[in-house]
Amino acid sequence: MSVTVDKQDLAINSDQQTLALNWINGEWVDSAQHTDSINPATGEVIGTYADSGRDEAALATNAAVQAFRESDWKDNRALRARVLNQTADRFEARREELIRILSLENGKIHAEAAFEVDMIPSKFRYWASVVLTNYGRALEVVPGHLSVVTRSAIGVAGIIAPFNSPLVLTVRSLAPALAAGVTTVTVIKLPGNTAQINYVFSKVLAEVPDLPKGVINVFSESKGRGGSSFLVESKDIRVISFTGSTKTGKAISATGAKTLKLFQTELGGKTPMIIFDDADLEAAAPKVEKALTTFAGQFCMTGSRLLVQRAVADRFRTLITQRLQNVKPGPASDPSSDMGPLIDKSNVSRVDKMLARKKVYQEIAKARRRNIYRRVEESQPHSSILDDPQSFLSSDS
Repeated sequence: MSVTVDKQDLAINSDQQTLALNWINGEWVDSAQHTDSINPATGEVIGTYADSGRDEAALATNAAVQAFRESDWKDNRALRARVLNQTADRFEARREELIRILSLENGKIHAEAAFEVDMIPSKFRYWASVVLTNYGRALEVVPGHLSVVTRSAIGVAGIIAPFNSPLVLTVRSLAPALAAGVTTVTVIKLPGNTAQINYVFSKVLAEVPDLPKGVINVFSESKGRGGSSFLVESKDIRVISFTGSTKTGKAISATGAKTLKLFQTELGGKTPMIIFDDADLEAAAPKVEKALTTFAGQFCMTGSRLLVQRAVADRFRTLITQRLQNVKPGPASDPSSDMGPLIDKSNVSRVDKMLARKKVYQEIAKARRRNIYRRVEESQPHSSILDDPQSFLSSDS
């Protein structure tokens, strides 16, 4: 059950910690369940949030549908451009607060948090300019007959953003949706483990003077609460923007196809870094280090694989090992920290399991190599694996 909260009681619980609320139809909305917000660097509780689900998703969707049908938002390009510029101004005004909460709850060190926040205003301003250049297409199909194509707003869009860059990855979808007149009225679902960030994000939007009620609606939910599923299933949501795993992207695409939704997805993948033997290894090493450690590796452009040509592999391994040994992990509150924490305990456990598997795989690989070389020496002492690698690989199956 959702509850509208009076502004005088906004966001304070009995322990004087922040209660991060949803922002729906221009109102601050509570939910029946509250969940703790955690500082990933220390495990300490830094606040609580209204942990939403299907009820709040339905409320947000209904507000967006009403705003789309009853306001002139979809038709008033001047209003949209003005609101986008005002939003950019408000994000600049709250820059330091956004950097602080992004570091505290998301674990980004100060430079990483500042990089994310500073990308936001220009995105709103760019799309504010695009709003005023609306265009269609016209051609004379036969003499005296014109075929005209115009652009019109499609309806309500749902934005499902990830935890790793919750602000800029939301704005990346939100700004063009507001501007284009195609996906103008928007429902935003943000992850529960960035709820305090989501709340400050919503406060920025609430301060935009000309933004009509219901045009943007924001709710936070933890995993499995059903809010995201509602957006994907709802016939009132015409467009979904999703950033996340390939597995989830496939699932929501299959579900959304039943209501002929349009999708914009950025899904998971591998990002190999390749070092050839003619590379400047001293120049490459610091870039590889940053690629591996930016936001503790929780980033779509993080280098998840390192492929090095054999002739320089040992030398580069030494260089990158030395650099990684000098990286200082720590909380974002410590200016000397080079890398912040993983986002939560489940991700720590996931990485620990990967390291444990790595040790097992290393032993298996060593045993396989010993077995291959032993058989080579016994049967073909003068040959090499490089002479006929497939025969040795197939014989080891």
